[in-house]
Amino acid sequence: FPKKSSHVRRTALHLACASGQSPVVDLLTQWWCDLNARDNEGKTALIKAVQCQKEACVTILLKRGADPNLADDHQNTALHYAVLAGNTSIAAELLRYDANIEAINKV
Repeated sequence: FPKKSSHVRRTALHLACASGQSPVVDLLTQWWCDLNARDNEGKTALIKAVQCQKEACVTILLKRGADPNLADDHQNTALHYAVLAGNTSIAAELLRYDANIEAINKV
């Protein structure tokens, strides 16, 4: 699969995560795509999956080695977005994969 990005620099993996297409996420991650690629806002596919509350995609990304501690341009990590959404299930999954509970964002 080509690693082409859209005009906002989102990869196919970003788009699959945002729309909750877990079978596509599984397929793309099997082809060694860049799990930690960032869009023009510094968001990774994991951050997009968390923002859109796509738990199956979050789990796949974490199992394949996505870094839960990368922050976007506002220094928000995936854990910040899980907490903002009140999603304890996703927050717990991120913590199982060593998300930094002490990460600080920009105010």
